[in-house]
Amino acid sequence: MKWRVAAALVALTALVLLVQDIPLAAYLRTVESNRINTELQRDAFVIAGRSVQVLQSATAQTNPALDVLVNEYAKAEGAQVAVVDATGTVVASSDPRVAVGTSLENRNEIQAALRDETATGERDSAVGDFSLQYVAVPVLSGPQTLGAVRLTYPTSELQSRVNDRVRGIGIVAGLTLLAAIAVAFLLAGTITRPLRRLQETTAQLARGNLSARAETDSGAPELRQLGRDLNVMANRLDGLIEAQRSFAGDASHQLRTPLTALRLRLDQAADMLTIDPTAASEPLDDARAETERLQHVIDGLLRLARAEGQQQDLTVVDLTLVARERFAIWQPLAEEQDVRLELSAPTLALIKAVPAAPEQILDNYLDNALSVSPPGSTVLVTIVESTASVAPTTTLLVSDSGPGLSSEQRTRAFDRFWSIREDNAGTGLGLAIVRQLADASQATVELRESVNGGIEAVAVFQRT
Repeated sequence: MKWRVAAALVALTALVLLVQDIPLAAYLRTVESNRINTELQRDAFVIAGRSVQVLQSATAQTNPALDVLVNEYAKAEGAQVAVVDATGTVVASSDPRVAVGTSLENRNEIQAALRDETATGERDSAVGDFSLQYVAVPVLSGPQTLGAVRLTYPTSELQSRVNDRVRGIGIVAGLTLLAAIAVAFLLAGTITRPLRRLQETTAQLARGNLSARAETDSGAPELRQLGRDLNVMANRLDGLIEAQRSFAGDASHQLRTPLTALRLRLDQAADMLTIDPTAASEPLDDARAETERLQHVIDGLLRLARAEGQQQDLTVVDLTLVARERFAIWQPLAEEQDVRLELSAPTLALIKAVPAAPEQILDNYLDNALSVSPPGSTVLVTIVESTASVAPTTTLLVSDSGPGLSSEQRTRAFDRFWSIREDNAGTGLGLAIVRQLADASQATVELRESVNGGIEAVAVFQRT
């Protein structure tokens, strides 16, 4: 991946350089060509100005000063110079192939210059197989045209001068591309190194090493957040697997007892059927009771499994309405046990919870409270809304007058299969289900000591 990222960055840089430098090079080539042509025209006019006095004399074709001028210029600039008089006859030349006295009247550029025009352009050389860039300007003395000056320059030399300028852009582009390659590899390493570590962490998790965790203190902010999310997932996965192991161990232990007792009762009944069929009814009744207990345990395990799997979105629930509806259900049982149910709640108490969680939490609290409340006592259900402006909550309290629990017992009461009852009537799963439903609803639960000596079961929900 590092190579692919680096290659992509280098390719992007190369594309930017091409898009930028190709038009720039073309523009620079045009500007440089125009500049050279302008310089040639300037030099031609300078030579023309210095040729006026010579062309006005009768000894123009044998003037050593003019010969020195054109030869020095040709030596310094590399251009060939030809000076002609008004008839187009060469009076001075730096090109040995164009002798003094040669007529250039038939040249288009000379004809244009003798018409007081400046001529520039490119043509093939008449004395060689190469191309020439030329400039021809008139030699003027007032309104009179005394002659013309022509400068010729090999096109290849001009292109070489232009290419020298353009080559600088290529060198800069090459250096830029080399720098981009170095930066691309550094950046690719910076990007891919945390990704590689994340990949190694996920590979360890896939192999079963649930203690593997991603680093979250280096790399880009997005990669650090990805590492934190991966760690959260790993923690949750580790917790779920550990919970499943614990659940499987606890469930097998709890199911073994009623199954063993059921097998013993059935064996007793089978033995007694041959000896005393009437007496066999007692172990059969015991077996039926163990079957019912086993059914309770299985039902509790299913409810706990569903509670642990709660991943639903929170919804708005009126806790007061829930309490009144559940009161109507539990009231007959409370009256049968001579226990009074009382409710203290506001008219409306909106909370956030997963669907059906408040009903099941209240049912478990009331079931436990009624099971320990003596006749003539009161079970009080209270709903209190906090007045805090930050993170407001609504608290559900169920208080009884039972025997109560010690501090250690109140802490352990939410563990799976824990029960203080010795009659095997309970499964020890009710409060474990309450805690799972509370966690799914982002609520908290606990048991406190009631002012009446019993238990005050508490559930704190988020308020809307």
